[in-house]
Amino acid sequence: MGVRTRLPPFRNQKFSRAGRWAAWISSVVICLTLQWVRADIPDKPSGEFRGIYKIASSNDPNFPCKSKEEWFLDFGDGISHGKFSGNVSVSLRQNPRVKVSLMVWQYFPKAGNIRLGNQTHEGSKSAVIAGDWQLRQAPGGILFERGSYRTVLRRAAADDY
Repeated sequence: MGVRTRLPPFRNQKFSRAGRWAAWISSVVICLTLQWVRADIPDKPSGEFRGIYKIASSNDPNFPCKSKEEWFLDFGDGISHGKFSGNVSVSLRQNPRVKVSLMVWQYFPKAGNIRLGNQTHEGSKSAVIAGDWQLRQAPGGILFERGSYRTVLRRAAADDY
């Protein structure tokens, strides 16, 4: 049997005072930062292609706009830091049901085209293209054009959900 000894608590007044100051300063910084950051939903259009978009209007058969249906596309970080591809979550809301599918996207900056497609085709490792659109800026949003089909996407607002 060993003898148990109890160690005295570590007390260094300078360390604990500095630790308290560091904790206080970091909590203030976190609180101030959280005021400007909202999860996934941008506050205002910034000219960037990322985040969650709601389809405002569409005559494209890929995104048919019917009454009591809402389409949302979540591009996550989108085009950033030389990244021109990623996943997009496509949601169709028909209250009270929501259908979500995960697709892939790739942007070709020289041509200004964006392609959306399914990740893989059954029995294959290659992606299947659902559509190839010309990506253009529109007032307050983004415009997808292919042939005579047009889809207008607007940044989703917090009250859209």
